Amino acid sequence: MYYKHTMCKGGEAMKDTREKKERHNIMFKPSSWKVLKELKRIQGRSASEIIEHALWNLIKTEGYNSMYFKIMATTEPCDPEENEELTRILDKMTEEDLKVARSYELHR
Repeated sequence: MYYKHTMCKGGEAMKDTREKKERHNIMFKPSSWKVLKELKRIQGRSASEIIEHALWNLIKTEGYNSMYFKIMATTEPCDPEENEELTRILDKMTEEDLKVARSYELHR
């Protein structure tokens, strides 16, 4: 589902440091947890930072629409009709459409 939002600025991985972190419990196999602990040691980053980075990397490398996920994660849901309209618009967007520009004309 797409969400109402004025287009957000920013990089690949939702780097808004003002966003408050939430606590969530997750389950890992012991071997995965050992790998994560070793990555924490090597990279000097927290487990949540490593997982968050991996999440956005997955979205990018698997070809998912990163704009959809950025919008979905930061906005309130919209009604089904508006959702359909936004879905059509965003599905037609290309990487060229996402480039930063000095100005942009909207056409109906």
